[in-house]
Amino acid sequence: MQRAQVRAVVTVPGTLSPVMRRTLSPARVARRLVPLAAAAAALGLSGCQLTNPLQTEQPYTPADGVAVDLSQVQIRDLVVVAEKKGGPGTLSGSVVNRGGQQVSITFAGEGGATADLQVPAYSTERLSGTNQVSLSTVNAEPGGVTTLQVTTQGAGTNIVQVPVVAAQGYYQTLAPTAAPTSGTSGPSNSPTSTPSSTATSSPTS
Repeated sequence: MQRAQVRAVVTVPGTLSPVMRRTLSPARVARRLVPLAAAAAALGLSGCQLTNPLQTEQPYTPADGVAVDLSQVQIRDLVVVAEKKGGPGTLSGSVVNRGGQQVSITFAGEGGATADLQVPAYSTERLSGTNQVSLSTVNAEPGGVTTLQVTTQGAGTNIVQVPVVAAQGYYQTLAPTAAPTSGTSGPSNSPTSTPSSTATSSPTS
């Protein structure tokens, strides 16, 4: 007779039973990682918006003009406002004098037209109102560029290409009305009328 072989399973205290390990397929791993990546991206975008607000939420003023550096004097947003080629023009921009002395700036156009501006020490001046600087002729249409020579005693002459813009929108109040005259205004030289002398009749005797 054959003896039946009996296998006894003896459980030893302190040992662990075998554990079945299942290996996830690459597709399942990818499906589980997608939600985590989306959440991380959302957190990253929210953090960027907190530190860098959207540009559309901040006021923005476009700068049409050019910058000119003249030693202690800086000119910013320089443009020429004109209605047509060959007509008069008005300069627009801001001038900053960081020096301790007054500076005289001369602007010369292509057609020989010149204009001067006095900038006090340690001041910022707008080229408008009492500081309006005009040129008798501008050799470019609105939308083009014209050449200006900008001169100071300390920095010499700088040649710059300046945009020409129409008197619309922000520049509407700077529309040139007539060709400017050079020099300072003074009292008129027109003669004043004097009362005519009339003879008085003497009584007859």
